[in-house]
Amino acid sequence: MLKTLPPTLREKKRYIAFKIIYEEELSEGEVVNLIRKAVLEYYGQWGTSKSNPWLVFYKYPYGIVRCQRDNVDFVKTSLILVNKYKDKPINIICLGVSGTIRKAKIKFLKIKPVRWFILKRLKK
Repeated sequence: MLKTLPPTLREKKRYIAFKIIYEEELSEGEVVNLIRKAVLEYYGQWGTSKSNPWLVFYKYPYGIVRCQRDNVDFVKTSLILVNKYKDKPINIICLGVSGTIRKAKIKFLKIKPVRWFILKRLKK
């Protein structure tokens, strides 16, 4: 059985909150493909594997992408440079960067947090 890495040895992550401006509503799979293609085109295979972009949260038109701390600027730039999807204009706006998903949702997406003790009361 493999041991998990201690927190000091894990790679540091950051969460980029973004907004998509597009004519139609995009599915989660389309957004994943869009992000992968954008980072690959701008940063290449080696850079994409280094930055490790991953869609963590998506509810049209907002989303959150996880990436490595050292490569935040490259991922933001690659998202901003996307200007066409299916021959229609698209614009991805980076709203901000956070160290946790919770703070990214609260600060940039204006989603109110759900407290765990409220959920416990509702289950009873």
